[in-house]
Amino acid sequence: MQTAQSLTEPNPVGPPSKWDASIITKARHYLANYQDYGKNIPTVARLSQVLNISRDRIYKWAQQKDKKELKYILSELKCIQEAELLENGLTGDYNPTITKLLLTKHGYTDNPNSNQGVSGITVNVNRSGVVLKSGGQTLEIDSTPGVTLEHTTE
Repeated sequence: MQTAQSLTEPNPVGPPSKWDASIITKARHYLANYQDYGKNIPTVARLSQVLNISRDRIYKWAQQKDKKELKYILSELKCIQEAELLENGLTGDYNPTITKLLLTKHGYTDNPNSNQGVSGITVNVNRSGVVLKSGGQTLEIDSTPGVTLEHTTE
């Protein structure tokens, strides 16, 4: 049986979904300071927690014309993710298997027989470095300090 007090408490099922102008301010702050949250890359999941809004709601709002800035924030978040994954994957700071998996969400693939993504670029990431392939060209980047880049054309 619910008491009058329990009816006035916040809904335990989920956070409110009302749009508020402070959402953009909070989202921008998160993007600029995501490392302050103890995280290596910004994620929509963490943004969802910071805003106290479901990921589904964030994506729905981002599609609405009057909330275009949220769409731009999500795009910027993905750009930061990609850059962090590439840079830290190359230095070996990130687990190569997880890096490779997460880069697939940005259009990268390591399957040479597949042309996933618009660019047709394939990426192989492992502890020794990265191999980028596009068409008949290959660029190998070794993560060993002092090793130079090797570029070949097939």
